Amino acid sequence: MIRTRRRSPPPPELVANRGEWTARFKRILAANSKRDWATRRAKRILSAALYGLAHGKCVFCESPLEVSGDTEIEHYVAKTLDSDRCFEWTNLLPSCRVCNRAKGNQDHRNVLLKPDAEDPEPYFWLHPDTGRLEPHPTLDPDGRRRALETIRICNLQRAALCTKRLDMFARAGRWLDRLTAANGESDILQREWEHLSHPATEYKFVLRHVLRLRGQTELCFRDMERFEGR
Repeated sequence: MIRTRRRSPPPPELVANRGEWTARFKRILAANSKRDWATRRAKRILSAALYGLAHGKCVFCESPLEVSGDTEIEHYVAKTLDSDRCFEWTNLLPSCRVCNRAKGNQDHRNVLLKPDAEDPEPYFWLHPDTGRLEPHPTLDPDGRRRALETIRICNLQRAALCTKRLDMFARAGRWLDRLTAANGESDILQREWEHLSHPATEYKFVLRHVLRLRGQTELCFRDMERFEGR
């Protein structure tokens, strides 16, 4: 889970139709209807606009959306808890189906880390043997609670995710070993770095975690800049 700054304004269709779409959702709630919270057209518009926020990945688990499920529109504050925020641009995030369903309609009272508004990376540490996320050892009690609750709410310890994180941990470590041996003078290593640092590459948290552990803060910063388009 990494910082995913909101780089684009809301789509014009959302600006123009937010009131109408919100009123429709409130009618559905009032009638206890089985109708979907948004029309297919509205979902298509929102999904397309949100897809690029994390470069085609889930903002919570960092899995590619094409692999972990179609893009789902996650409401940071659940739409059933605050219907007025159902179509609020800054309340919408791109999520995979697994994270979205794990979070559901939980009232997290803003304890869930919000990656477009704050940097989640300082909250976590990676266990090198299991791939499980842990609260960073330097956190105060409130920070530790937020880290643990974010892990729980989005089910970020699921086995497949831990395996993927371990794969990236090993891959980044091998690349750094070869980089050190070659003193950075290898076209192959440079091409691999281009892929590792590509914004769409999954599990950036793990890559940056390894870079920091190995004292490669400059590379870590370069990866952040590329991801955020700076």
